[in-house]
Amino acid sequence: MKNTLKLAFLLMIFVVNLYEAFSQGIKTDFVLVNTPPYTFLGNGSSCERAEWRKSFPTDATIATYQNKICQIEKGFHEEYICKENHLLLNSPKYTDSGPYEFFCNGVKKALKLDVLYAVKVYMAEMHNITLDCYAANVNDVTWLHKDEIVLHYKKDGTIIPGKGYERRVSLEKNCLKTGNLSLTITEVRKTDAGLYLCLTDDETTKGYPHTYLLHVNEKRSSPGNQTDSNSNEAQTLSFYKTLAIVFGIFSCILILVVVILLYKLYCLTSKPSNGQSTPATASYHVQKSDDGTIDNDNTTSPKNESQLMVNHPVQESDTTGNKSSTTKPF
Repeated sequence: MKNTLKLAFLLMIFVVNLYEAFSQGIKTDFVLVNTPPYTFLGNGSSCERAEWRKSFPTDATIATYQNKICQIEKGFHEEYICKENHLLLNSPKYTDSGPYEFFCNGVKKALKLDVLYAVKVYMAEMHNITLDCYAANVNDVTWLHKDEIVLHYKKDGTIIPGKGYERRVSLEKNCLKTGNLSLTITEVRKTDAGLYLCLTDDETTKGYPHTYLLHVNEKRSSPGNQTDSNSNEAQTLSFYKTLAIVFGIFSCILILVVVILLYKLYCLTSKPSNGQSTPATASYHVQKSDDGTIDNDNTTSPKNESQLMVNHPVQESDTTGNKSSTTKPF
Protein backbone atom coordinates (compact mmCIF):
# COMPACT_ATOMS: atom_id res chain seq x y z
CA MET A 1 0.00 0.00 0.00
CA LYS A 2 2.77 2.40 0.88
CA ASN A 3 4.56 1.62 -2.37
CA THR A 4 1.38 2.27 -4.29
CA LEU A 5 0.91 5.68 -2.67
CA LYS A 6 4.53 6.55 -3.26
CA LEU A 7 4.26 5.59 -6.91
CA ALA A 8 1.09 7.66 -7.33
CA PHE A 9 2.77 10.66 -5.71
CA LEU A 10 5.77 10.41 -8.06
CA LEU A 11 3.46 10.06 -11.03
CA MET A 12 1.58 13.16 -10.00
CA ILE A 13 4.82 15.15 -9.71
CA PHE A 14 5.84 13.96 -13.18
CA VAL A 15 2.53 15.05 -14.68
CA VAL A 16 2.77 18.47 -13.06
CA ASN A 17 6.31 18.99 -14.32
CA LEU A 18 5.30 17.83 -17.79
CA TYR A 19 2.38 20.28 -17.82
CA GLU A 20 4.59 23.17 -16.71
CA ALA A 21 7.15 22.37 -19.38
CA PHE A 22 4.41 22.24 -22.02
CA SER A 23 2.89 25.51 -20.80
CA GLN A 24 6.21 27.29 -20.91
CA GLY A 25 6.64 26.20 -24.53
CA ILE A 26 3.41 27.97 -25.60
CA LYS A 27 4.00 31.24 -27.42
CA THR A 28 2.64 34.28 -25.60
CA ASP A 29 1.63 37.43 -27.46
CA PHE A 30 1.00 40.74 -25.75
CA VAL A 31 -1.44 43.24 -27.16
CA LEU A 32 -2.77 46.54 -25.80
CA VAL A 33 -6.39 47.33 -25.07
CA ASN A 34 -8.27 49.06 -27.92
CA THR A 35 -5.32 48.94 -30.31
CA PRO A 36 -5.55 48.23 -34.06
CA PRO A 37 -6.62 44.67 -35.05
CA TYR A 38 -4.41 41.86 -33.82
CA THR A 39 -3.50 39.09 -36.31
CA PHE A 40 -3.50 35.54 -34.93
CA LEU A 41 -0.88 33.01 -35.92
CA GLY A 42 -1.67 30.72 -38.81
CA ASN A 43 -2.22 31.20 -42.55
CA GLY A 44 -5.16 29.25 -43.90
CA SER A 45 -3.94 29.36 -47.50
CA SER A 46 -1.38 26.62 -46.81
CA CYS A 47 -4.01 24.25 -45.38
CA GLU A 48 -6.69 22.11 -46.94
CA ARG A 49 -8.70 22.85 -43.85
CA ALA A 50 -7.80 25.32 -41.10
CA GLU A 51 -9.51 26.16 -37.85
CA TRP A 52 -9.03 28.81 -35.17
CA ARG A 53 -10.32 27.97 -31.71
CA LYS A 54 -10.53 29.61 -28.28
CA SER A 55 -10.27 27.20 -25.35
CA PHE A 56 -11.04 29.56 -22.47
CA PRO A 57 -13.43 30.41 -20.88
CA THR A 58 -15.36 28.15 -23.27
CA ASP A 59 -14.06 25.81 -25.92
CA ALA A 60 -15.40 27.12 -29.21
CA THR A 61 -14.47 27.43 -32.89
CA ILE A 62 -14.00 31.05 -33.98
CA ALA A 63 -13.41 30.60 -37.72
CA THR A 64 -12.64 28.00 -40.37
CA TYR A 65 -10.86 28.07 -43.72
CA GLN A 66 -11.63 25.57 -46.48
CA ASN A 67 -11.79 25.69 -50.29
CA LYS A 68 -10.18 29.16 -50.20
CA ILE A 69 -13.08 30.50 -48.14
CA CYS A 70 -12.66 31.89 -44.61
CA GLN A 71 -15.81 31.78 -42.54
CA ILE A 72 -16.45 33.40 -39.13
CA GLU A 73 -18.68 31.27 -36.92
CA LYS A 74 -21.93 32.53 -35.49
CA GLY A 75 -21.54 34.75 -32.45
CA PHE A 76 -18.04 36.01 -33.37
CA HIS A 77 -18.79 38.35 -36.28
CA GLU A 78 -18.54 41.52 -34.19
CA GLU A 79 -15.13 40.70 -32.71
CA TYR A 80 -13.26 38.87 -35.48
CA ILE A 81 -12.71 39.26 -39.22
CA CYS A 82 -10.97 37.24 -41.94
CA LYS A 83 -8.45 39.07 -44.07
CA GLU A 84 -6.07 37.54 -46.60
CA ASN A 85 -6.50 34.02 -45.14
CA HIS A 86 -5.70 35.25 -41.61
CA LEU A 87 -7.87 35.70 -38.52
CA LEU A 88 -7.90 39.21 -36.99
CA LEU A 89 -9.22 40.41 -33.64
CA ASN A 90 -10.88 43.85 -33.72
CA SER A 91 -10.11 46.28 -30.88
CA PRO A 92 -8.81 43.83 -28.23
CA LYS A 93 -10.48 43.81 -24.81
CA TYR A 94 -9.48 42.29 -21.47
CA THR A 95 -11.96 39.45 -22.00
CA ASP A 96 -10.08 38.45 -25.16
CA SER A 97 -7.13 37.29 -23.05
CA GLY A 98 -6.55 33.56 -22.88
CA PRO A 99 -5.36 30.49 -24.81
CA TYR A 100 -6.00 30.09 -28.53
CA GLU A 101 -5.36 27.21 -30.94
CA PHE A 102 -4.74 27.01 -34.67
CA PHE A 103 -5.26 23.71 -36.51
CA CYS A 104 -3.86 23.17 -39.98
CA ASN A 105 -4.59 19.76 -41.50
CA GLY A 106 -4.97 18.40 -37.98
CA VAL A 107 -1.68 19.86 -36.64
CA LYS A 108 -2.16 22.14 -33.65
CA LYS A 109 -0.29 25.29 -32.68
CA ALA A 110 -1.03 26.88 -29.33
CA LEU A 111 -0.97 30.57 -28.47
CA LYS A 112 -1.61 32.55 -25.30
CA LEU A 113 -2.91 36.07 -25.82
CA ASP A 114 -2.45 38.62 -23.04
CA VAL A 115 -4.42 41.86 -23.42
CA LEU A 116 -2.81 44.64 -21.39
CA TYR A 117 -3.34 48.23 -20.40
CA ALA A 118 -0.16 50.27 -20.90
CA VAL A 119 0.99 53.32 -18.98
CA LYS A 120 2.04 55.90 -21.58
CA VAL A 121 5.30 57.73 -20.91
CA TYR A 122 7.11 60.38 -22.94
CA MET A 123 10.83 61.14 -22.94
CA ALA A 124 13.27 63.13 -25.07
CA GLU A 125 16.29 61.54 -26.67
CA MET A 126 19.49 61.23 -24.62
CA HIS A 127 17.60 61.64 -21.33
CA ASN A 128 17.29 58.99 -18.60
CA ILE A 129 14.02 57.33 -17.64
CA THR A 130 12.86 54.90 -14.93
CA LEU A 131 9.95 52.52 -15.51
CA ASP A 132 8.45 51.48 -12.15
CA CYS A 133 7.62 47.88 -11.31
CA TYR A 134 7.06 46.16 -7.95
CA ALA A 135 6.65 42.53 -6.87
CA ALA A 136 7.32 40.55 -3.68
CA ASN A 137 8.88 37.12 -3.16
CA VAL A 138 10.11 36.59 -6.70
CA ASN A 139 13.09 34.58 -7.95
CA ASP A 140 13.97 36.69 -10.98
CA VAL A 141 12.79 39.61 -13.09
CA THR A 142 12.77 40.04 -16.85
CA TRP A 143 12.12 43.28 -18.74
CA LEU A 144 10.96 42.86 -22.33
CA HIS A 145 10.83 45.37 -25.17
CA LYS A 146 8.83 44.24 -28.20
CA ASP A 147 9.31 40.59 -27.16
CA GLU A 148 13.08 41.12 -26.91
CA ILE A 149 14.94 40.92 -23.58
CA VAL A 150 16.09 44.27 -22.22
CA LEU A 151 17.43 42.91 -18.94
CA HIS A 152 17.23 39.64 -17.01
CA TYR A 153 18.19 39.60 -13.32
CA LYS A 154 18.60 36.34 -11.41
CA LYS A 155 18.42 35.67 -7.70
CA ASP A 156 22.14 34.95 -7.55
CA GLY A 157 22.85 38.52 -8.73
CA THR A 158 23.53 37.68 -12.38
CA ILE A 159 22.54 40.51 -14.72
CA ILE A 160 22.04 39.77 -18.42
CA PRO A 161 21.36 42.89 -20.54
CA GLY A 162 19.75 42.63 -23.95
CA LYS A 163 21.47 43.45 -27.21
CA GLY A 164 21.82 47.18 -27.64
CA TYR A 165 21.19 47.85 -23.94
CA GLU A 166 24.64 47.01 -22.63
CA ARG A 167 25.70 49.54 -19.95
CA ARG A 168 22.45 51.48 -20.51
CA VAL A 169 20.04 49.56 -18.26
CA SER A 170 20.12 48.91 -14.53
CA LEU A 171 18.01 47.85 -11.53
CA GLU A 172 18.10 48.93 -7.92
CA LYS A 173 20.58 47.11 -5.70
CA ASN A 174 19.01 44.14 -3.90
CA CYS A 175 15.87 44.66 -5.99
CA LEU A 176 14.53 41.16 -5.35
CA LYS A 177 14.71 41.69 -1.58
CA THR A 178 13.17 45.17 -1.64
CA GLY A 179 10.59 44.27 -4.28
CA ASN A 180 11.53 47.36 -6.34
CA LEU A 181 12.09 45.97 -9.83
CA SER A 182 12.08 49.36 -11.59
CA LEU A 183 14.11 49.60 -14.78
CA THR A 184 16.35 52.62 -15.50
CA ILE A 185 17.39 53.35 -19.09
CA THR A 186 20.11 55.94 -19.69
CA GLU A 187 20.56 57.99 -22.85
CA VAL A 188 17.20 57.04 -24.36
CA ARG A 189 17.24 56.51 -28.14
CA LYS A 190 14.51 56.64 -30.77
CA THR A 191 14.78 52.87 -31.14
CA ASP A 192 13.88 52.48 -27.46
CA ALA A 193 10.29 53.52 -28.17
CA GLY A 194 7.60 50.88 -27.86
CA LEU A 195 6.04 48.39 -25.46
CA TYR A 196 7.82 47.35 -22.22
CA LEU A 197 6.81 44.50 -19.90
CA CYS A 198 7.92 43.67 -16.36
CA LEU A 199 7.71 39.89 -15.79
CA THR A 200 8.87 37.69 -12.93
CA ASP A 201 9.50 34.02 -12.19
CA ASP A 202 10.59 32.97 -15.69
CA GLU A 203 8.11 35.35 -17.32
CA THR A 204 5.10 33.59 -15.81
CA THR A 205 3.95 36.44 -13.56
CA LYS A 206 3.56 40.15 -14.15
CA GLY A 207 4.82 42.84 -11.79
CA TYR A 208 2.85 45.97 -10.96
CA PRO A 209 2.58 48.10 -12.97
CA HIS A 210 3.80 45.78 -15.66
CA THR A 211 3.24 47.46 -19.02
CA TYR A 212 4.55 50.74 -20.45
CA LEU A 213 4.28 52.36 -23.85
CA LEU A 214 7.32 54.60 -24.31
CA HIS A 215 7.24 57.51 -26.75
CA VAL A 216 10.64 59.07 -27.53
CA ASN A 217 10.69 62.66 -28.75
CA GLU A 218 13.50 63.97 -30.90
CA LYS A 219 16.19 65.84 -29.04
CA ARG A 220 16.25 69.59 -29.59
CA SER A 221 19.50 70.80 -31.09
CA SER A 222 21.85 72.48 -28.65
CA PRO A 223 23.33 75.94 -29.47
CA GLY A 224 26.62 74.34 -30.48
CA ASN A 225 25.02 71.65 -32.64
CA GLN A 226 22.33 73.34 -34.66
CA THR A 227 21.47 72.74 -38.28
CA ASP A 228 21.61 75.59 -40.78
CA SER A 229 17.83 75.86 -40.68
CA ASN A 230 17.74 76.18 -36.91
CA SER A 231 20.61 78.66 -37.04
CA ASN A 232 18.76 80.84 -39.55
CA GLU A 233 15.60 80.72 -37.46
CA ALA A 234 17.57 81.73 -34.37
CA GLN A 235 19.22 84.62 -36.21
CA THR A 236 15.87 85.83 -37.55
CA LEU A 237 14.34 85.65 -34.10
CA SER A 238 17.31 87.53 -32.62
CA PHE A 239 16.96 90.26 -35.28
CA TYR A 240 13.30 90.80 -34.52
CA LYS A 241 14.00 90.90 -30.80
CA THR A 242 16.70 93.55 -31.31
CA LEU A 243 14.39 95.54 -33.58
CA ALA A 244 11.64 95.43 -30.98
CA ILE A 245 14.03 96.63 -28.26
CA VAL A 246 15.31 99.54 -30.41
CA PHE A 247 11.77 100.54 -31.34
CA GLY A 248 10.73 100.45 -27.69
CA ILE A 249 13.65 102.68 -26.62
CA PHE A 250 12.98 105.15 -29.45
CA SER A 251 9.30 105.30 -28.54
CA CYS A 252 10.13 106.01 -24.89
CA ILE A 253 12.53 108.83 -25.86
CA LEU A 254 9.98 110.35 -28.24
CA ILE A 255 7.25 110.27 -25.61
CA LEU A 256 9.61 111.88 -23.05
CA VAL A 257 10.49 114.71 -25.46
CA VAL A 258 6.83 115.39 -26.25
CA VAL A 259 5.99 115.48 -22.55
CA ILE A 260 8.82 117.97 -21.86
CA LEU A 261 7.73 120.25 -24.73
CA LEU A 262 4.12 120.19 -23.61
CA TYR A 263 5.17 121.01 -20.07
CA LYS A 264 7.27 123.98 -21.20
CA LEU A 265 4.42 125.26 -23.38
CA TYR A 266 2.07 125.00 -20.47
CA CYS A 267 4.46 126.96 -18.24
CA LEU A 268 4.79 129.77 -20.79
CA THR A 269 1.05 130.16 -21.36
CA SER A 270 0.12 130.07 -17.70
CA LYS A 271 2.98 132.18 -16.19
CA PRO A 272 1.58 134.15 -13.22
CA SER A 273 1.67 138.07 -13.10
CA ASN A 274 4.30 139.80 -10.91
CA GLY A 275 1.59 141.82 -9.12
CA GLN A 276 2.42 145.23 -10.72
CA SER A 277 0.10 146.95 -13.11
CA THR A 278 1.38 148.47 -16.30
CA PRO A 279 2.29 152.06 -15.61
CA ALA A 280 0.03 154.51 -17.29
CA THR A 281 1.49 157.09 -19.68
CA ALA A 282 2.13 160.27 -17.88
CA SER A 283 0.71 163.52 -19.30
CA TYR A 284 3.16 166.24 -19.45
CA HIS A 285 2.22 169.89 -19.11
CA VAL A 286 4.40 172.25 -21.03
CA GLN A 287 4.61 175.85 -20.25
CA LYS A 288 6.58 178.59 -21.82
CA SER A 289 8.57 180.63 -19.50
CA ASP A 290 8.77 184.38 -19.68
CA ASP A 291 11.96 184.22 -21.66
CA GLY A 292 10.31 182.12 -24.37
CA THR A 293 11.78 178.75 -23.40
CA ILE A 294 9.59 175.74 -22.87
CA ASP A 295 9.56 174.30 -19.42
CA ASN A 296 9.19 170.54 -19.90
CA ASP A 297 8.60 168.95 -16.52
CA ASN A 298 9.14 165.31 -17.21
CA THR A 299 11.03 164.35 -14.16
CA THR A 300 8.03 163.84 -12.01
CA SER A 301 5.47 161.24 -12.92
CA PRO A 302 1.87 161.79 -11.98
CA LYS A 303 0.91 160.38 -8.66
CA ASN A 304 -2.52 159.24 -9.62
CA GLU A 305 -4.84 158.75 -12.51
CA SER A 306 -6.77 161.95 -11.87
CA GLN A 307 -3.67 163.94 -12.39
CA LEU A 308 -3.01 162.22 -15.68
CA MET A 309 -6.40 163.18 -17.01
CA VAL A 310 -5.87 166.90 -16.38
CA ASN A 311 -4.58 168.93 -19.34
CA HIS A 312 -3.32 172.27 -18.31
CA PRO A 313 -3.72 175.04 -20.89
CA VAL A 314 -0.61 176.63 -22.18
CA GLN A 315 -0.56 180.33 -22.75
CA GLU A 316 1.87 182.16 -24.89
CA SER A 317 3.00 185.59 -23.80
CA ASP A 318 3.44 188.34 -26.32
CA THR A 319 6.72 190.11 -26.19
CA THR A 320 5.18 193.20 -27.46
CA GLY A 321 2.15 193.23 -25.20
CA ASN A 322 -0.11 191.30 -22.96
CA LYS A 323 -2.51 190.10 -25.56
CA SER A 324 -4.31 186.91 -25.24
CA SER A 325 -2.90 184.16 -27.39
CA THR A 326 -5.04 182.54 -30.00
CA THR A 327 -3.01 179.35 -29.77
CA LYS A 328 -5.04 176.32 -28.66
CA PRO A 329 -3.69 174.29 -25.86
CA PHE A 330 -2.13 170.99 -26.69
